[in-house]
Amino acid sequence: MPRVIEYTDPVEGCTGYLVYDREDCRLAAGGFRVQPGLTVQTLSDLASRMTLKQRVLGINVDGAKSGLDYAGTGPERQAVISRFLSFISQELHNRYSMGCDMGTRFEELERIASGIGVPSVKYAVKTAQGFSDEEFFQRMGLLDEYVGRRTVGQRRAGHTLAHAALAAAGIAGHPARGLHVAIQGFGNLGRSAAESLVGAGAAVVAVADEYGCAVHPRGLDIPAMLEQEMSRPVSVQTFNRASLPGATLFDLPVDVLILAAVEDAVTTEQAATLQAPVVVVGANCGLSETAERILHDRGVLVVPDFIGGIGGSASMETLFGPRTLPEPQQVLDGVAFLIHELVSDVLSGARTRGVPPRAVAMDIAEAAVVAPDKPPYGSSPYAMTGRRPAGDRVARSATRRSGLIATGENS
Repeated sequence: MPRVIEYTDPVEGCTGYLVYDREDCRLAAGGFRVQPGLTVQTLSDLASRMTLKQRVLGINVDGAKSGLDYAGTGPERQAVISRFLSFISQELHNRYSMGCDMGTRFEELERIASGIGVPSVKYAVKTAQGFSDEEFFQRMGLLDEYVGRRTVGQRRAGHTLAHAALAAAGIAGHPARGLHVAIQGFGNLGRSAAESLVGAGAAVVAVADEYGCAVHPRGLDIPAMLEQEMSRPVSVQTFNRASLPGATLFDLPVDVLILAAVEDAVTTEQAATLQAPVVVVGANCGLSETAERILHDRGVLVVPDFIGGIGGSASMETLFGPRTLPEPQQVLDGVAFLIHELVSDVLSGARTRGVPPRAVAMDIAEAAVVAPDKPPYGSSPYAMTGRRPAGDRVARSATRRSGLIATGENS
């Protein structure tokens, strides 16, 4: 059962919550959001989703989420967040690794945390992993290092999404060089994915946002677009080149469609006619179960959101898991390797069993065995130092779990 820590702001009267989905591990991780109308049920659902991501990765971390039901802006908002972080400061020191989420930015949270005596909103990682302060902050500093046009922190989620797409496309018979990709959403996630795709030799031929769809059959000039303000419509970022309605994206004969923005991005009608043979979901709930089932029945390969959108959790493994301090590029390289191994494992299992990739990934998560007495990071079987699962992690995990139960060991 989830454990909920509830808060009421003494000045504004708004409510806040920290929800731990499970209490199996030393560390729990998940984002913090500020959203009017936010409920504890929403946070509980999101915390459960975070646990799913950790278990799929095979790391010793539980899922958590926190947030404030608040609509204010300006100095009052900063003060409300500060009071909430003060209220959960012991959790931030010892168990809860906080990230940003809807309505928050990581730099903002770090600044507020520092102001109340919490060294970092991820300081619990230091405690759980057994790092010294020096080593913890050396590793955290890598998130601010530039690799290409953007920092590791800015690139990690999109880089993971891009390589999930490259792995799925390769398994479907479409090599990276010359791959034609369409991206729905060009915020931080979509932009970072585009940068990594182009770096691997793929062509991003279409990008859509809430204002429309920019298309070029030989590939958009992604480096030039990345120089533009993220808030500008993609049609402006591409100097009004072939600007079309946003829904055009779903009619294009591309090799891969990436969903990197909104929930339920593809309607059931669009799913019935979608031309892309591979769909990779990066946005939370970016594809409804109904639309995903329609695509699967049509033979479309779908990588679900808790795989495509796993970059934040995966990057923590490649940042904190290695025994020695990695280089910034190694953090991204490690994430790329990890997601290729994970996607290959999931799709291999799906092909062998004749079921959707989502079913295999869910079984992997369900069969995962955690080790509460071990550090949170450094245990993923998909990391560069891990033993490659080769499509049979579910069976091996289930066997391991049976052995623990038979010997009475606590899993």
